[in-house]
Amino acid sequence: MNNLARHALTYFATAGIASLIIGGLLLFTLIDKYNDTRTIDVAHASATLLALALGQTLLNTGIVAYVSTRRSYMPPPLPPIPQAKTVALIPAYNEEQNIATVVKEAKNYVDLVIVLDDGSTDTTARRAEQAGALVIKHPHNMGYGAAVLTLMHAALVANADYAVLLDADGQHDPRDLPKFIQALQNGADIAIGNRFTNSKVPAYRKLGIAIIRQFLRLFGVKTNDPENGYRAFTRKALETLTRELQETWMGISSQTVYIASHKKMKITEVPTRIEYGPATSSENPFSHGLSILWTITWTWLTEKPARTLAIGIAFLALSVTLLSYVSILFNTARYIRLTYTTLAILSETTATTLISISLASKIKT
Repeated sequence: MNNLARHALTYFATAGIASLIIGGLLLFTLIDKYNDTRTIDVAHASATLLALALGQTLLNTGIVAYVSTRRSYMPPPLPPIPQAKTVALIPAYNEEQNIATVVKEAKNYVDLVIVLDDGSTDTTARRAEQAGALVIKHPHNMGYGAAVLTLMHAALVANADYAVLLDADGQHDPRDLPKFIQALQNGADIAIGNRFTNSKVPAYRKLGIAIIRQFLRLFGVKTNDPENGYRAFTRKALETLTRELQETWMGISSQTVYIASHKKMKITEVPTRIEYGPATSSENPFSHGLSILWTITWTWLTEKPARTLAIGIAFLALSVTLLSYVSILFNTARYIRLTYTTLAILSETTATTLISISLASKIKT
């Protein structure tokens, strides 16, 4: 159930859209048969209704589950955090094999290393503390995005001028930390690693990142490696992001880039090297990538609720117009227009979904 909550839009909303498309096709053929035979196949009509109803239900379920899980995040109580000009932020989950090495190396380049133990069941927290890190613990596994958000809040409490986020599994080289800090000192608000200049990236990752990169460009966001978790922030950037970010899972990386770009922050890239081990991710690549695309879409839809509401109303007006035209034509010629009727039904579904999203996004926690 925890996995379903994390990927609510990926599983429920995607299945809902697929069911609506199937329902639309069934409706199209149902009307076509009626125009030819002047009879309605009961089984065909029932299947059409069920497909449309199931699609709407799954889509709404995905939206409700996504909103409820993202709105439920609250920063946990933080321990006393010393003041530090530069901090390294390391989210960790069951990384007892690597965390000590990463912490010790990172300490050579920053004033403070903060590790967020995201409900690990091994000795990650103890080993991080022994290596010299300040450790914050989540009561249970809350997700990568939640870990990043908590670390951002911790950096603000530390009154850090510069904060650098890196992984706990050893993929990111702590020796690159000075390059990120220097990029911020040179005037950038956010510095993002670019793995493609110095790393041998697996083909499936290249493809996935390329799709995400091109999808972001549809929304005016241009960056070469939007999913690179090695990145740095100024205090000003952290203050904005902690107010705006909602994603609690893996989509937070692209959501961060989206928000930073639309807030007109200065983003620069830092060439980095990533070492890929035999098991670099526990996530299914397809569902992982799809969840990121959904996060970007959701971020756009909720960024300006009035815009989403206007689009929803436009779809509703289109639905009413098409249905009115179809009704007039049927009363005149006893003929049902296939395409217009199907579009009228699907436009109404789209309209109600967009209007619901716009209203939900206005409701604050």
